[in-house]
Amino acid sequence: MFSSPNAESFSECSSPTHVQPPPYGANPKVDNVAEPRVKVDPEYPSVAREARVEGTVMVTTLVCEHGHAVRTRISKSIPMLDAAAIAAVEKWEFAPAMTPGRPVPYWLDIPVNFTLH
Repeated sequence: MFSSPNAESFSECSSPTHVQPPPYGANPKVDNVAEPRVKVDPEYPSVAREARVEGTVMVTTLVCEHGHAVRTRISKSIPMLDAAAIAAVEKWEFAPAMTPGRPVPYWLDIPVNFTLH
């Protein structure tokens, strides 16, 4: 489902109001970029584990001004791991990017690592 680098997923933010987000990859000038506060580890897909697939999926996510991942894209794909990476990042909580005195939406690249032990 998310195997192409241009595939995009949308999530709902529970907050009622939003600032217009920047276009993909066009972030506003900010004092502080968005940063993860709470990370959720991805669930390793059993089919990928059995096939001994590992590596890093790069997920580009739009963090809204409320600190939620509201759009995600795969920017570096490992097809068997992409959906698990997106599902994990969509559960993360973020400190939003800040311009002077106010939070703003911001695109953030997040590496999601899958390692077999």
